[in-house]
Amino acid sequence: MYNKKDLIRKVDEMFEGLKRQSYEIISIHSDFSAASRMIIDMVSSEITMRSKTLITDMYAKMSESTLSSTMFNNAEKKSKFYEANIRREILSKYQFDVKSVNAFMNGIQYEELHRLYSSLAVSAGTAAVGGILKYLLAATVNIPMVVIIAGAAAAFCVSYLKVIPNQNKVKFREAVYSFLSELREEFIMWFDEIEKYYNDRIKDLVNTF
Repeated sequence: MYNKKDLIRKVDEMFEGLKRQSYEIISIHSDFSAASRMIIDMVSSEITMRSKTLITDMYAKMSESTLSSTMFNNAEKKSKFYEANIRREILSKYQFDVKSVNAFMNGIQYEELHRLYSSLAVSAGTAAVGGILKYLLAATVNIPMVVIIAGAAAAFCVSYLKVIPNQNKVKFREAVYSFLSELREEFIMWFDEIEKYYNDRIKDLVNTF
């Protein structure tokens, strides 16, 4: 199977980079609303692009392990695996095109992103990003990945600015650190769910042999 330690290392590298970029934005901009918008855009686009790559790499390792197993020990069974195209199935659950956010968000304000995310959280039964991404594995929701992440970041920023209206860069930086640290944990759990989904699909496929 895939190397989870390697995945966690890559996720850690991504989130450390997001923290550094966020800190730079906070240090440069005195307007917290403008800084928040920049952080939302940066975090959502970077995570969306990197997530597709991480899932693709993860799938390559899992499929290699599957095809070398005794369950798929002949050409006919391997052919059925390729026909199932589980990779496309998983990727289709999430729209990874970062450019799609512009069309989707035409006329949508960042406060509305917060409301959109809250509505999606109600449907998923959880406000946690990992729970919402898990929900998308089983549901059909026509919302780009980048908008979901932007919604989570917007929800954080809107809540923070309401609770702590005084613009203190140190406190804002600490809050962003906590938000991104929690988001990192949610992402690792999400990849666990993708692995579980893949394994369940393999079991379903084997049961047809």
